[in-house]
Amino acid sequence: MIKITLQMIADRLGVSKALVSKALAGDAAVNEGTRETIWKTAEEMGYRFKSPRRFGPDAQSGIMAVLMPRAYLDDMEYWGNVIQGIEKELLQHNFSMLLSSIDISLPPKDGLLSSIDDQQVSGAIAMGHLPDSYIEALKAKHFPFIMLDASRLDPAVDHILANNYLGAYEATAHLLRHGHRRIGFVGDANTSWSFRERYRGFKESAADFAAETGQTVDTRVIGGIGVSGNGMYTKPELDEQIKEAAQGEQPLTGLFCANDLTAFETLKRLGAIGLSCPDDVSVVGFDDLTLTKLMRPNLTTVRVPKAAIGSRAAELVVRRLRHPDVVPELVLLSTELIERETVRSVGVEEADGIRA
Repeated sequence: MIKITLQMIADRLGVSKALVSKALAGDAAVNEGTRETIWKTAEEMGYRFKSPRRFGPDAQSGIMAVLMPRAYLDDMEYWGNVIQGIEKELLQHNFSMLLSSIDISLPPKDGLLSSIDDQQVSGAIAMGHLPDSYIEALKAKHFPFIMLDASRLDPAVDHILANNYLGAYEATAHLLRHGHRRIGFVGDANTSWSFRERYRGFKESAADFAAETGQTVDTRVIGGIGVSGNGMYTKPELDEQIKEAAQGEQPLTGLFCANDLTAFETLKRLGAIGLSCPDDVSVVGFDDLTLTKLMRPNLTTVRVPKAAIGSRAAELVVRRLRHPDVVPELVLLSTELIERETVRSVGVEEADGIRA
């Protein structure tokens, strides 16, 4: 096996050996873009770094890895905004970003970047539904990392995500304020921690409303759709459950969907059985994807501050790198209800289950 030297990297890039040495040492005098190019080239060529990246207050620059399931590349509408927020903030702290999409069917020893084992990167942000084995592998390396919108909570690891509970609570309250008393949650609540929190917000909003007003609120769950490390999934029972919920003896008049993609699938199935939104069924989503403003009618949804989540994650991982002993944090960023066209007010008869 050929040993990669600083001179070979310099020759590949057409720069001096001294510049390569300074860049790989994290010298702040080297232009950030040049430093990133040299680091990436060194890694691609298989250069073996002699010393580990420094952790602690003196770690002033370097490369941060961003790890996410490969399936998320199909949903760059959401994750792309998060990644942009990460990259922009990292640059403010003199760190560059190395994005790695992971085939989660592989064990961690095969799926994780070799640069993590070689300590060629300073830290990592683990995004989304990475298997527990990957989180445990990162913890075992005593490596500075945080989790972003992960499917689990770990008190030993910093974690940042949207305030899913309060966002769902307000979305459900919006349906209730418009007279809906038969409402459903669409999604497999146990598919992820964020879905569980949205379901909890849905249930508690309905329970609080009933307790405060003395009115009965009928809540149901429509399963068969969710999200995992392999992306969104739907099951055959989704069609039948939506049909029963919307056309049964006591039809639901309002649906809160666990995310916008779930809402899109729900609207498609409602249309297939001859029902329209919001005339027959009101629908609320979660995430505020671009398509929510382009579809007809425009989808009422909950806006997630995607770029802000990415930015805050970058701040958090830099903090973890420079201050390894600080207490881990769970950071929740506020969401915003976006009222559009898919929710209408219903009268007493419709609230009681009588559809014209």
